[in-house]
Amino acid sequence: ETPDVDLWDEVIGQEVAVERLRSAAAQPVHAYLLVGPEGSGTREAARAFAADLLSVGSDPVASALLRRQVGAEGHPSLTVVERVGASISAEQVREVVTRANMAPPGGQLQVIVLVDFHLLAPNVAPILLKTLEEPPESTVFVVLAEELPADMSTIASRCVQVPFDAVPEAAIVDRLTRDGIDGDTARVAAAGA
Repeated sequence: ETPDVDLWDEVIGQEVAVERLRSAAAQPVHAYLLVGPEGSGTREAARAFAADLLSVGSDPVASALLRRQVGAEGHPSLTVVERVGASISAEQVREVVTRANMAPPGGQLQVIVLVDFHLLAPNVAPILLKTLEEPPESTVFVVLAEELPADMSTIASRCVQVPFDAVPEAAIVDRLTRDGIDGDTARVAAAGA
């Protein structure tokens, strides 16, 4: 028997956001916007949330395998879109729209994670808007952004927003010491993080 993999364990110091997302996995809506500074755990939370969504109805062994694949961003029903260069391009967004409107590669659901969405190229948001507003029932968007620029307000209004704060230094120290790092080194590392 393969033990279940808890990807939520990788999200440090974001108890409120984690609880909101874990609850939302039972009855997901079409789009979520995770907003927080770099290093706040939005990408880790997106993976854990995607694993929860995609593993609904799976037996424990299948769920553990799925969670490992999602944790490595290698599951066929998980699409992670990262910017190429300085921003997410119109071409990338058109590919997202195409993917969103296709059937999931496996299972009943697919999750599309858009990383660094605050760095969207100018005039690209409208290409995504209709699909983000009304994707097929089999598609859930998870949009990650460090901030919400004014030109993203229309996109933001179509998503359930989940704020992430900077990770408290004490939470970093606690995690590092749990992982076997001595206290002094953990405090120095946390202070520099």
